[in-house]
Amino acid sequence: MEIHKELQRMGPGDHLCLVYENAREQWDAVVPYMAEGLARNEACLYVIDDRSLNEVRRAFRTHGVDVEAHERSGQLTFATKREAYLRFGKFDPPAMISFLDQTVQAAVAAGRTGFRVTGEMTWALGQECGCEGLIEYEARLSHFFPGSRASAICQYNRERFGADIIRDVLRTHPVAIVGNQVCPNLYYETPAMVLGQGSTEQRVDWMIQQLQRFRGAERKLERAVQARDEFLSVASHELNTPLTSLKLQVQSLTRALARGDLSALMPENVARTIERTDRQLRRLSRLVSDLLDVSRVHANKLTLDLGQVELRGLVEDVVDRMSGEFANAGVRLEVSRGHEVTGLWDRGRLEQILLNLLSNALKYGAGKPVRIEVTADGQWAHLSVKDEGLGLREEDRSRVFERFERAISANEASGLGLGLYIAREIAQAHGGDISVESRLGEGSTFTVSLPLGA
Repeated sequence: MEIHKELQRMGPGDHLCLVYENAREQWDAVVPYMAEGLARNEACLYVIDDRSLNEVRRAFRTHGVDVEAHERSGQLTFATKREAYLRFGKFDPPAMISFLDQTVQAAVAAGRTGFRVTGEMTWALGQECGCEGLIEYEARLSHFFPGSRASAICQYNRERFGADIIRDVLRTHPVAIVGNQVCPNLYYETPAMVLGQGSTEQRVDWMIQQLQRFRGAERKLERAVQARDEFLSVASHELNTPLTSLKLQVQSLTRALARGDLSALMPENVARTIERTDRQLRRLSRLVSDLLDVSRVHANKLTLDLGQVELRGLVEDVVDRMSGEFANAGVRLEVSRGHEVTGLWDRGRLEQILLNLLSNALKYGAGKPVRIEVTADGQWAHLSVKDEGLGLREEDRSRVFERFERAISANEASGLGLGLYIAREIAQAHGGDISVESRLGEGSTFTVSLPLGA
């Protein structure tokens, strides 16, 4: 489910409220959240009140959590409201914050990477002294969590709490989970505002900022939809181009055979047809590969097959593969002399980076020479591809590494606008990066930096 992916992004510093209407909404949010904490080696605490301990354990087991094993290790614990919120005999918000801070420090000292807690907040509906301080406590939590190694989901059963409490709950949580959706909370107010410590002027500033933030989110969505539509149009055109070429070649050969024209089967003609077909198939394969890689990056599934790779030998192999395309375009491809540089990298992925950089240099290099250089300094290896072509405006230098972005319009050059984006993701997956130095009209130098250490 989409909510699972959203909750996987949550971590230290996050303070969420869950407003749920049934058990399914409750468990779909709480269990994956706690399971992620267990996977990260965080200490996890579940405070029970609305459900019984057996119900909670059963929900965890149903979602694949080995409850008993985590309880035995001490990583997962369950507590009642009297063991948690009312441990002092009454509910005291400042004392609870201090206790929470000590609990986080103890978890880290015990070797845990952090601490996460979720509590069924129906305990606050009781008659115990101090329960009226619930909203004060929630506001103080929003001050405590940022910068800490802890996070929390505060669970609110909408059937049990009145509208006035739910309203104030939404005021005190930066992120709200509602109806299986994780929502950045437009109605969140700062702790000072909730506690009545802010001035009218500060509240007006906050209201204006919220309006601007909301409109900014709308504009971002509009741009995303526009970019998607433009990409679909470009992708359709780019995929159709090699397919159309292949279709025309097949039709031409079919008509020749129907006429009894066997000249199409002469060795030299067959060789030309095979060469053209191979070129279009390689182009089509590259386009499909780029689309698949974007999907993998988005799903965090871009994997590396690491091994010892000698970078200069890799460059020579790729240059040999690309030499035909450069020769056909009349572009000189130079490889500077350099020392052997070896590292623990994914050879296939580095070849993919270089192929993308060389394709760009051929496309935007204005027919001028392209130069490749391999160097190393200290703990880093550097692979540079330099052209003397169109170059980039200063404002385009970072934008060209984004998904579906181009420095020029789709009418001026072919491609999906994915090559540099994928190259950067591969470099960063290796612990490196890619940068560009460029001047408009004077060409560009793209440099891939890779760590030499294992």
